[in-house]
Amino acid sequence: MEEVNLTQKHIINNFIHKIGVHCESSALRDMFEYYNFPMSEAMVFGLDATMGFGFFDKSVNIPNIENGKSDTSIFLGGKQGTITPSSLSCRLLGITLRKQSFSSEDKAWKESKKLLDQNIPMILQVDLGFLPYINTEENEEIHFGGHAITLAGYDEDKGITLVGDTEYKDFQEVSIEDLKKARRSKEGPSYLHPNNAQYSMIRRPDGKYPPLAAGIKLAIQQVVNNMLRPSVNYIGIQGLKKFSNSIINWKEELKGIFKSPFSSKETSLSKTTFELVHGYIETWGTGGGAFRKLYTTFLEEVLVHPEVKNGPRAWEIEELKIVEDVIPMVKDSANKWSKFAYILKKAVDEHDEDCINYVSIDELHNITSEIIIEEEELFTKLSKIRI
Repeated sequence: MEEVNLTQKHIINNFIHKIGVHCESSALRDMFEYYNFPMSEAMVFGLDATMGFGFFDKSVNIPNIENGKSDTSIFLGGKQGTITPSSLSCRLLGITLRKQSFSSEDKAWKESKKLLDQNIPMILQVDLGFLPYINTEENEEIHFGGHAITLAGYDEDKGITLVGDTEYKDFQEVSIEDLKKARRSKEGPSYLHPNNAQYSMIRRPDGKYPPLAAGIKLAIQQVVNNMLRPSVNYIGIQGLKKFSNSIINWKEELKGIFKSPFSSKETSLSKTTFELVHGYIETWGTGGGAFRKLYTTFLEEVLVHPEVKNGPRAWEIEELKIVEDVIPMVKDSANKWSKFAYILKKAVDEHDEDCINYVSIDELHNITSEIIIEEEELFTKLSKIRI
């Protein structure tokens, strides 16, 4: 006779969620603590080495996007890379990250339950537009399928799951059906569809991983490569230059009407673009300043981390001095990014669809030009920290 699984409820009691600023790094932080690697979200973000810059517009052929084109007017990000099985932070901690994707949401849920029953929490990719605690009557329905949450338990009698989400204290109750919708969503840009993806972790059987002081150096050098040695011209410093140069043509390029891929809203292309760029830089899980504020906190922690100062492969005084010197530069860059985003938001708040006529293109271009100079210098300085 076939064995029947009668389990209707399971909660991983010693899995803890803490509030963060970026969905992926905060989800990884929660998972790492469960596997006995407690650390701050900023340290996770730094170790994962995804900090960087990417800029895409209609002129850019983007890998892994249908027809090679973005269906947004402009996309820019203060990081490059996302959670993958090869995520550096996991490898540096001796953790294997397993990704599973499913064509069926029912199959995905069945597999998630199996892992939860074994006390294995997960990171899920979801469309936040289907999460009831975000998509309330007061909030406009916005679909973004690249959102990361953690899954900590379920109760089938009540029809609910427990998920951890960046900005929300404690675990949130989400119905099983709503979670299925969020995991299978086809809303928004196709390259952000969740595809029922889930990530689980397992520590290396031998328990080995490199000294943290050495791992931090490797992570910093990966970010240096992201910025100074990009493989294509729309990421890193080259992407920054491309973005800065594009601003010069905004008065002409941002004419007309546009429908945002993240909502049903149709408005002027300039207003949509300003709102998107402000979100990309300042509010949508970046921690402010295009992730530069979060990276600043990481570097500040490096300076005082006991393993960096006194552990195996401890840093030289000269290397710590490099970090000390660049911290004010990263802070200043973050502030310039925030200023840029504020100018766009102020124009939309005060002039709505006519916002393009109430910004100084020269001022915006000058801010990004200053960022280019500063970031090229600071990452060149960081490149002198040798692995």
